[in-house]
Amino acid sequence: MLSLPQKRILAIMPLALLILSCAPDNKNINELTIAYPADIRGFDPSTATDFRSGRTMSFVYDNLVRFDVGTELVPCLANAWEVSEDGIEYTFHLRKDALFFDGNNITASDVVYSFTRILLPKTTSPQSWLFDRIVGAKDVLKGLAKNVSGLVIKNDSTLVIRINEPFAPFIQYLAMPSAAIVNYRQIENIHVIPAGSGPWNLESWERDGEIIFARNESYWGKKTIMPRLRIRILSEPMTRSAEFEAGNLDMLDVPNVEIRAWQNHPKWGEYFYKEDDLSLYYVGMNCSRPPFNDIRLRKAMNYAVDREKIIEVLRFGVGIPASGPVPPSLLKGNQIDPYPYDPEKALRLLKEAGYPDGLDTKLWVAGDAEMYHVLEAMQSNWQAVGIRVELLLSDWNVFRTAVKEGKPELYYLSWFADYPDGENFLYPLFHSKESMVKRNRFSNAEIDSIIDLIQALPATPKREELIALANRRIFEEAPWVFLWYPESNVVIQPWLKGFESKLIFNAQRYDGWYKEL
Repeated sequence: MLSLPQKRILAIMPLALLILSCAPDNKNINELTIAYPADIRGFDPSTATDFRSGRTMSFVYDNLVRFDVGTELVPCLANAWEVSEDGIEYTFHLRKDALFFDGNNITASDVVYSFTRILLPKTTSPQSWLFDRIVGAKDVLKGLAKNVSGLVIKNDSTLVIRINEPFAPFIQYLAMPSAAIVNYRQIENIHVIPAGSGPWNLESWERDGEIIFARNESYWGKKTIMPRLRIRILSEPMTRSAEFEAGNLDMLDVPNVEIRAWQNHPKWGEYFYKEDDLSLYYVGMNCSRPPFNDIRLRKAMNYAVDREKIIEVLRFGVGIPASGPVPPSLLKGNQIDPYPYDPEKALRLLKEAGYPDGLDTKLWVAGDAEMYHVLEAMQSNWQAVGIRVELLLSDWNVFRTAVKEGKPELYYLSWFADYPDGENFLYPLFHSKESMVKRNRFSNAEIDSIIDLIQALPATPKREELIALANRRIFEEAPWVFLWYPESNVVIQPWLKGFESKLIFNAQRYDGWYKEL
């Protein structure tokens, strides 16, 4: 039976003391204030691999294209583009009124510089994969060339990009944080001083303290309504909640443990919002060797887990039971039902697979103490059907290396979207070219061929059908224990107006938010 740990109950109690009805008397109407739980890495797009750094890049940089509210791309520095019929040539037409912070115009040569910089070996960017499909990119990556032959400047405002083969998500790559266009004239201190053109410009940065941005008065596009944006670095969840309640934050990302206190409160419930996350949590199984090369055992692992009770009791109702790798927001209504909690079926499958007395295995976890009680609940579920799972807590670097080398039989992980396309939850995780050298070593020729078609096809109903088909076939093969799609929850101050949720992390620029005190 699942029960709420005592420390979780105690953690909620101080919130009752914090939730008061009085509003602050003196708040700055010209400044939007939010909080991050940790500082960013810096302002160099080539290093933007985490959520916070990636979102912050969108404040101070522009891309050729960008994501807005949903999954659709909108023009940014490129106000128009065409794709050739064969899908390998992209022609971008740049705005002529876009300026870097130093006043210089942004031209096609700046785009070429920015993309080439990511590929150069001396940059050592972990994001070079974004551009390795461009003709000639791999020669630059290997140090065999200095220029990317597939980047062709027609004139200052026209750029042609040629890729090796049709790849529908390529243009979405160009909206990612590391595809931001940088100013080569300001590259020397780019880690601490942004060299961009975005709607916000850096005013000051106190490491592990706060980051302050000022409105870019010369911005070519939609100017921010608020003159300033302050990001406070507050590592403790209860501190963030207290500061929000005191009126010192305009928005709060609500921790799961506090969800019901905020959501059901007579004052704050009106200002509580649930947001979709393009992500999922799962337990990976090494499919290349016994025991989990047997689909019956993999399915038994899925049927044994009571997802709904875990979500309701231990995750405070936050999350949707997962029914495959692709989140509902990207399936266009083509969802399937998750594995039901059916311990009797799990027992039958275990016996059919040759394990009438159960088996012993180990689940690797990357030191996620916050989720340990959830893992203990799953451990209890599996134990009930004879699957005896030992939990192994590990340092992240040790864990990552072990998974890459295929050592763990089981491992607990999550996946967050790089871009809002179902393909991003398919190829990197389940195509044999990827999964055989990463994570769970899953290999299925039929699924490979479906994913290959998805990558080649443009955005059409046929492509959406194939994404749904791949999701269903992967679900049926059960290479993972599919757990849940998480959700984000926020509460905002009554005076905050223009609040708008964004589906992808770097689409949020806070440009339409303002205050009415």
